[in-house]
Amino acid sequence: MIDTTLRDELIQASPEEASRLLNNVLRGCVRSAFFDALGAEVEELCGAKYAPNDSPFRRAGSEEGTVWLNGEKQSVRRPRVRHEHEGEVSLEVYRAAGQRSLFDDVVRHLEQGLSQRGAARASRGSLSKSAASRMWEAKSREQLAHFRERDLGGFDFVALMIDGVRLANEVWVMVAQGITVEGDKMMLDFEEGSSESAAAVGDLIARLKKRGVDEPAGRRLLVVRDGSAAIASAVSRHWPLAVQQECLVHMQRHTRDKLRKRDKADFDRHCGTLRKAQGRQAGEEAFDGLIEFLSGRNAAAALALRERRDALLGFHRLDASATLNVTFLNTNSIENSLRNWREATGNVKRWKEGGDMVSRWMATGMLWAEAGFRRIRHAEDLGELASALAPASSTPARSLRSQASVPDAGASAEDRSGDNTVDKL
Repeated sequence: MIDTTLRDELIQASPEEASRLLNNVLRGCVRSAFFDALGAEVEELCGAKYAPNDSPFRRAGSEEGTVWLNGEKQSVRRPRVRHEHEGEVSLEVYRAAGQRSLFDDVVRHLEQGLSQRGAARASRGSLSKSAASRMWEAKSREQLAHFRERDLGGFDFVALMIDGVRLANEVWVMVAQGITVEGDKMMLDFEEGSSESAAAVGDLIARLKKRGVDEPAGRRLLVVRDGSAAIASAVSRHWPLAVQQECLVHMQRHTRDKLRKRDKADFDRHCGTLRKAQGRQAGEEAFDGLIEFLSGRNAAAALALRERRDALLGFHRLDASATLNVTFLNTNSIENSLRNWREATGNVKRWKEGGDMVSRWMATGMLWAEAGFRRIRHAEDLGELASALAPASSTPARSLRSQASVPDAGASAEDRSGDNTVDKL
């Protein structure tokens, strides 16, 4: 109960002061309750003070200790109890008050982008920076094992998205995301490499196939990617019948930079028409309009797009519902996951290439991103897309391979070797 004096102080105090006073009272109540419970346990073991009995337990003085009360680490003077034959006795109340899920707290802080030093400060003195680092390393290694050991063979993937992220000079990671026929998104795996190379993408796809991700029986895969020739080449080698769709957002961004300022608004309008087009015929017409517009303004850029026609119209040629354009005509889904992961790892200043640091951080970041996934928009139309992906005898293997072999004549060397991931992330 609140006594009269405290009640009067609360009435006269400002809201902030009243809150502080009340919190102090509550903290005092919790501390008092802890000592009452501790004293009751000692009395239950040893009997009443100054009243000897036949109990084998005896009071053995006291010593300094620490407990967690009100979410803070506090110093206390704890009683000691000894058994006449077994020695020091662990008091249950003290042991319970000394426990706290620091491990989970540290991992949560680091996943949200806090530095290891910051996580140590957030623990209010309960652990050091090195202890926080050890906790994170143990948890992230556990997350890596969980991420890599998941069985992917039980999922019916209708599409994959593959993209690369640059962590440091000559430290790249290729990442794959899957979309099931029910519309659920899932981070599948990643592969480290010195660049966004066909070898790294090939190793990634080989591991995915080993873990159960492959072309379903009687259906091709839809692979959405950026303009990287390395990704296109690796996909064509492992899944020669896959329908590859190059991200139209990347195409628009890179081509737009090659135009005069006065032409950019009209170019954006043509790109918008292409992204909204329903089916093969509308897509072909919109693409022809885009090429015609570019031809009078930058012939090299128009030629580059014309040579990538198959990759830029891969999804349109399936004649699937235009409601799915927002998902499958760009790599935004996987890029948003990577962007969120980059925000969480912003405090990493140096990536160690020799050990498992990159893999641990990637696995933890992918699982963290995956926890916030929702179904794609218009998932109810994915059945139609799955039907459209049935093998088509009219799909020439040569045109699929050409997606990887024809470079972008109008792109820079940086664009041809892979998308500038630093800029897009």
